[in-house]
Parts: sequence; structure tokens; C-alpha cells
Amino acid sequence: MNLNESAQKLPRILVCGPNPSWQKTLTFDEFRPREVNRAKDLDCRASGKGINFARAVRTWGTAVPSAYQFSGGLNGEKLESWLRQEGIEFVSRGIKNETRCCTTVLCRKHACMTELIEPSPSVASDDVAFLKDRILSSLHDADALALCGTLPNGPLDDFYAALASEAVRLGKPVLMDSVAHFDETLAAGVTHLKINSGELLAVTGASDPEAAALALLERFPLRCAAITDGPDKAFIAWQSVIHRISIPPLSGIRNPLGAGDVCSGVMLSELLAGTGPLEAFTSGIAAACASCLTQYAAEFDRAEALRIRGEMRIEAAVPNTN
Repeated sequence: MNLNESAQKLPRILVCGPNPSWQKTLTFDEFRPREVNRAKDLDCRASGKGINFARAVRTWGTAVPSAYQFSGGLNGEKLESWLRQEGIEFVSRGIKNETRCCTTVLCRKHACMTELIEPSPSVASDDVAFLKDRILSSLHDADALALCGTLPNGPLDDFYAALASEAVRLGKPVLMDSVAHFDETLAAGVTHLKINSGELLAVTGASDPEAAALALLERFPLRCAAITDGPDKAFIAWQSVIHRISIPPLSGIRNPLGAGDVCSGVMLSELLAGTGPLEAFTSGIAAACASCLTQYAAEFDRAEALRIRGEMRIEAAVPNTN
């Protein structure tokens, strides 16, 4: 069996990341605000939540991703060229406006990251209709749908919800790593939610993230809500119970950009392999940790991720007492 035949037998994930970016990462020995800073290193590559998600799925190796996105201008051309070189399948709708460029500033001395994000481009109604139709027609041959990240500017109010609704009608799991049009999209039938704690509190207006996650299970047809919080404990609300996951200390952190996207991509890959939500999410967190140890966003070593997984612990479930 050749590699192409093997890939055809793997589950296929349709990754909707409509707002990609051309990513520049500048590394400084020490970054000093309000001063002239000269970078030690510059890296440029295709990025954005959908692309990072697809990159993680491809690295994990148990599913095949295909990224769907809007793309425009010189940044869009560079982004598409990079994806071809990397071997990530994609479908782009060309738009007249420039794909945004995002710049990450890494400071080695203080082990910190600053992210500078350009405004999103605007897309026209015919662009939206084109990409939506391509995704809807492709869902029949996909095994799952991932909704990743922000939306560009334009008539996209029901974009995620319409895709989720059709995927659910076809019996496909839908993972959402976004807070765009949050309630409407969850109500459309999203099966798995993965966001960070700050996003959860901001979109729900709650003060307790665990209670907020459990409330989402009651309000929407979610199977689970998986919540990360950087290096702090992550947790998943599943079957009306909270499971907390401890993350081991990491030494040698180089670039945390895209770690959350890695978690989502590996989590959905594992779910399609038949792994339960708790273990799938835990594997995703381990891969996210491994990605923080590499120089480039959303890249990781699978063996390192498995090593980290062996050091992680899941606390006793906390029942819902509300």
C-alpha cells in the first residue's frame, strides 16, 4: 500500500478557518518597549487557527485535514505557496482584499510573547456564498468538521451555524474552537467545544469557568466543553461532570503560539480514532505542551507529546451539585 492509499483510508477532517494570516515571528534576546529593538531571528509562514489546526492534525498522523479559507493579495499568495510546500490540502476563495499579517514578538530573557494582529479583511457576499457552497458540498466526503477562529468582515452572521447544522444533519461530529456567533453556532448542533478560560468567561459573562462549562452542556446539544488555561490546569465538562487535568512544568519553552490550535486538532483526531473525550482532550493538551518547546508555531514532536502525556494526571471527577 502506498502513502496516498494509506491517507485515503484515514478519517478526513474539513477544517473551516476562514480568517488565516501570514505570520511573522520576531525573536529577541530581550524585547524592551519604547526602545529600538533589533530581532535576532525572523520566521515567516502560513498561520491562523484553521491552518495551525490542520498542521497539528497532519503531524499527529491519524487523520487527514483539508483547510478551507478566504485568501487575498500578496499575503494570500505567500500563504497558499507555503501550504503547498508543507503538503496541507486547502481550498481558498480568492478575495480582492489582502489577507492579514500577524506579527509575534518573542522575548527570550523574559520568556514571554506579544502578538500584533492586523485588522481582518472584508469579504463580499459572493465570496461567502462560494466558500459556503464548497464546504457544504465537501461535507459528504468528510468525517468531521472543525470551526476554527474568528471570521473576516462581511455577511457571515450565520456562516458557522449553517455549516454546523448541515454537518450534524449528515451525522458528522463538529468541533468548535471559536467564540464567533457563539450561542447561535452552539445551538446549531456543535458536538465538541474547545476554547480557553478567558474566552469562556468573556462570552458567557460568568465568573466561574467550571460552572459556565457545565451550564453550556445544559443549554446546548454539546457532548463536552474542553477548556484550557495556558500552563494552569485544564478541565473538561463531560457527562455533567468536571474532570481536571494537571499540566507538568515545562522547561525550555520557546514559542507558545498556536498551542491551543494544536490541542484542538489532536483532540478531534483522537475522537475520530474512537478515543473518549477525556483522553482525547488530554492527548491534545500534551501535544500543545510539546508545541511550546519548538521554535515554530503549531509544530511539535509526537514522541515528546506522548512523553508529556505520561506525566499528566487527571483528578477525580467533581460531580455537578447545582
